Amino acid sequence: MKTIMKNSNKCIRATIVIAVLAVMLEVFAFNLSSFKSMGGDEILLASNVSTDENWTYYSEVVQVDDYVSNVDVQVSVENHDLAYISVMLTDEGDKYEYSTPEYVACNGIRRSGFSNIYPFDKVNTIQVKVRVEEGCVAHIDSITCNAHIPIDVKPVRLLLVFLIMWFGYLVWTESKLHEIYFDTKNKVQWCITVVTMIALIILGISITKADKVLLDSPWPHHKQYQELAHNILEQGTVELTGQYVDPALLEVENPYDTITLMAENIVFSMDYAYYDGHYYEYFGIVPELLFYLPYLKLKGEDMNNYQVMMILYVILITGVFFTVTQLVRKYAKSLPYFFYLLTCISVCLSANFVYLAARSDVYNVPILTATVCTVWGIGLWLEALLATNKVGRLICIFMGSLCMAMVAGCRPQFLIFSGLSIIIFVFDGGFKNRKLLTKDTWLDTVLFCVPYVILAAIVCWYNYARFGNIFDFGATYSLTSNDMNHRGFNMNRLLRSMYCYLLQPATINTDYPFLFESKVDGNYMGRFLYEYTYGGILVANAIVASVWISLATGLKKVEKSAKAVIIYLLGSGLIIAAFDANMAGVIYRYTCDFAPAFILASVILWILFLDKSRNILSYKVISRVAYIAMILSMAYALFTFLGTGSNISMENDNRQLFYGIAEYFKF
Repeated sequence: MKTIMKNSNKCIRATIVIAVLAVMLEVFAFNLSSFKSMGGDEILLASNVSTDENWTYYSEVVQVDDYVSNVDVQVSVENHDLAYISVMLTDEGDKYEYSTPEYVACNGIRRSGFSNIYPFDKVNTIQVKVRVEEGCVAHIDSITCNAHIPIDVKPVRLLLVFLIMWFGYLVWTESKLHEIYFDTKNKVQWCITVVTMIALIILGISITKADKVLLDSPWPHHKQYQELAHNILEQGTVELTGQYVDPALLEVENPYDTITLMAENIVFSMDYAYYDGHYYEYFGIVPELLFYLPYLKLKGEDMNNYQVMMILYVILITGVFFTVTQLVRKYAKSLPYFFYLLTCISVCLSANFVYLAARSDVYNVPILTATVCTVWGIGLWLEALLATNKVGRLICIFMGSLCMAMVAGCRPQFLIFSGLSIIIFVFDGGFKNRKLLTKDTWLDTVLFCVPYVILAAIVCWYNYARFGNIFDFGATYSLTSNDMNHRGFNMNRLLRSMYCYLLQPATINTDYPFLFESKVDGNYMGRFLYEYTYGGILVANAIVASVWISLATGLKKVEKSAKAVIIYLLGSGLIIAAFDANMAGVIYRYTCDFAPAFILASVILWILFLDKSRNILSYKVISRVAYIAMILSMAYALFTFLGTGSNISMENDNRQLFYGIAEYFKF
């Protein structure tokens, strides 16, 4: 009893100290500029002015001959949210005038117009330039040097700093929290888990609604699922009859050479599937059957893509918790509940999953659907393997197979994950103890196979109805940026693409939003199709990068079934990455095709390494590495969410949010 009280008192004292430190960091460190601006005389350069017909305003050149530490521009912009501000000055180290880089002031963000400047000693002359986009007008209330900036305490930042330090303390010390093991029957743990899931769901809904442009998806080709729903219900056909077929398109030698189509002014519908003079929806049929078609039938109106993505992300969150639970039950004897919870959170907030939710466009609908089905399918299969109730086992086998089979109508490459069933049901525990393909398990085997037969019939019918071939998914019929019929196979291109997908370092800068598009430079003598990425998945995502631990340890003490699952997942990820690289090129959303493989492999590794009954590595070392990896991976997800690699981004579509978050990183 005394020991428990002693440990509790120690934890309470540490929590109080951490809280005080968090408050001090918030007040003093994050508001350093406010304290620096105290004292000194403000210098007013301009007030109540506007930009001219060239969408620019220059203040007068003011002779200062004194120290200047900051500039504050209070501005509002019509028809746009942003003003771009730069400072021209001379100082004691520079006789000739020089200009600082531009910084951005955003409507509604009070402190965004403020910036510290760092001249060489005293400033001799100073001038401020404010510009806006063409056709806009900036109304400038004031331009001030040495402005007095009030202290700005942000409760959310304070809480995050406190939680990071508090969790760090719990991990780094001999906290009793490490001895509270995951227990599915523990009601307190169950309640904490549910509350955490609800918090993540609320966050997930906010993420899917963050990009305002995608709430409406104004681009015609983003409404393919909605068009298909109308054509099925109103005309009984999967052909998209509303798309105009240019007669010249019927005569052109190669309709999939879209550059030629544009050069010759031949009208075509971008990113639709075109075959034999007709347009079809390019993507898989399963999202249509699950969401768009029933919604139109029941409500008489179209379902938006972001609504589908919101539902899918919520289902993904619950699926992650369910599947991680099964992985812990299967591969760990005594995993600390604390790390179970952090693992679930970090997986839900993995950069690729957050990216899919945030970019709620038509391209990502089938990818996230396939991801959700895969996560739930694996979890249900594991539940079936571990179940003691026969009815429950049969239900889980059937539902797991149904989930895994549905990916054929979303992203067919995800079917490779179905191969895990061989390890789970046939070789786990030895071939003689297999759970399928025996006389006693004939019903299990039937229920395992039936969903694949049903989905195969649906997908084959859909393929035949569009392209006259049950095995043709239409990958080469898309009127996209390149002719996919003639891409062929090229080892040079494949190796470059695999490097980008897996090993290319992330481009990190000291300026917000810190993570930027990774550049691809090279002398590939051909068309190398590249959009953008945020670094290779095996090096940029700290959680996924943990697969390298398997190379260091060799997985020598890992049981054969777990080792087989890990190797199969890693191999599947590489195969999917190679397939996407060869078929489509390097595009960040395609990293989400193979992300589940690497993420699930990483989770299993962490579960094995954090299981205190195993002596693969020191528990202290691996628990601390896990904590750091989880924090870094969630930070990486945040900056991916804010990524500026595409025109469709928070920077362009939700400037208040983008620049509001920027304020959290100002000192």
